[in-house]
Amino acid sequence: MDKFFTVDDIAKMTSFTTRTIRNYLKDGLLTGRKIGGQWRFTQEDFINFINQGNISAMMVSENKQTVLDFVEGVYSDYTGEIQTCTIVDIYRPAAEVAELRDKLMVTLSLDAEKNNTSGFMKFSYEYEEAEGKGRFTLFGSPAYIAAAMKILQEATQ
Repeated sequence: MDKFFTVDDIAKMTSFTTRTIRNYLKDGLLTGRKIGGQWRFTQEDFINFINQGNISAMMVSENKQTVLDFVEGVYSDYTGEIQTCTIVDIYRPAAEVAELRDKLMVTLSLDAEKNNTSGFMKFSYEYEEAEGKGRFTLFGSPAYIAAAMKILQEATQ
């Protein structure tokens, strides 16, 4: 069975607000389907959305600001006891890193449901063609960061 993402899930993975996500839906930049009155998105819907050039550029900009906010101590998406931000660079071809992004996205969301590691979790991704690297920026609980790091490490060995 396919994993479906909610508006909140898409917002967390892009650093956009839920209002912005709903605007993208209204404008046709993000496609999905309503199930029981709630918007749901497949992995393919999400990938098509973030692969749009203007969306990708806005995500990079939002992500940089979120990291700066975290460093300055004004990051407000999470108020738990431990806040963690990790940046991981992986030097591989774009297609390999995109596959890794997809695996990370699905595995972590399923793991959160199964093992209750959700708490607060968010990741963003960008690929820098000139350098041949994918950059993953992860925010979340230590359990979430550990699960993400394990996926990234296993996939790159």
